[in-house]
Formats: sequence, C-alpha cells, structure tokens
Amino acid sequence: MSAPVAIPAIETQNLRLRGPKLSDFDAICAYFADPRSAFNGGPLDAEGAWRMLTSAAGAWQLRGYGLWFVTPKDDDTFIGFAGIFHAFDWPEPELGYGISGAHERKGVAFEAVTAARQAAASHFGLTRLPSFIAPTNARSIALATRLGAIREDDITLRGDTARVYRHPEVAP
Repeated sequence: MSAPVAIPAIETQNLRLRGPKLSDFDAICAYFADPRSAFNGGPLDAEGAWRMLTSAAGAWQLRGYGLWFVTPKDDDTFIGFAGIFHAFDWPEPELGYGISGAHERKGVAFEAVTAARQAAASHFGLTRLPSFIAPTNARSIALATRLGAIREDDITLRGDTARVYRHPEVAP
C-alpha cells in the first residue's frame, strides 16, 4: 500500500483551499441539496453527497491531484470547491469549481479559482486547463470569461452538451 498523497494547502487573501475532511459532510450535504448544484452533478441526497466527498478525497490518492475544498481563511467551514476534476470519462483534467449560493457575488469563486489554477500549474504542471460548462450556466460562463478563458468547441459529456472554455496558460 502506498503512502497517502499530501494535499497542498493554499491560502489567499481571504480563503483557504485544503483537502477534503470528514467534518465537511454536513456542509456538502447542504451544498448538494440546493437545486443550484445541478451544474455540479446535484441535487444529491446524503448518499450522493457522501459519494462526492469520498470521490473528492479518493481523486487525490488515485490521480495525485483533485479538488480543493474552499473555506474562509478564519473559519474551517466548507463553502465550495475549486481545482482539478478528472472523471474517468473526461477527455482531460478540467478546472472545476462550485461555491455555495450564500457566498456567490462576493468574489469568492474568482479568488478560489485563480488560486486553484495557479496551484494546478505550479504543483502539477497543468498549465492550460479547460472548464467544461453547461450552455445554460451563465454564472460559470461569466466567471470563466472574467478569468480570461476563451470558448473553444462544444463537446458531449455523459450525454449533455458542454462548452469548452480554455484558460490562459499559467506559468508553473
């Protein structure tokens, strides 16, 4: 059995991005109970939220990278996630993100995704990631555009159309 992967913690001006914890479960249940989670695979019941939590933790162990869980810098409460999502049927790793509704429109997503994008480059050499975004997800499209991502082709993921937004190259 190999040693567990050490998940690098990232601190920004207002946020901490860290690995998943068992204590995040209730907050993840709340995030995925919200209909707004539909663009991240929700809504999910507690069993589905548990699978998401264990999948996020397992990705780090199996791939060596994954999603960071976002918390306020002064509070360890899960408020969202940002980082590298690479499902078995994805064409490549993607820069994925989701922030709870209570923390939207406050710059949290921009700050978290900017930090995750830089960490993906500096820690894992992933310097030009895409985000796969549903055509109806206006908030995510606006964020990707604000981050400098450029729309490429549409692709099909699990039977649904996704727009590919390629983020600008980030120096490691």
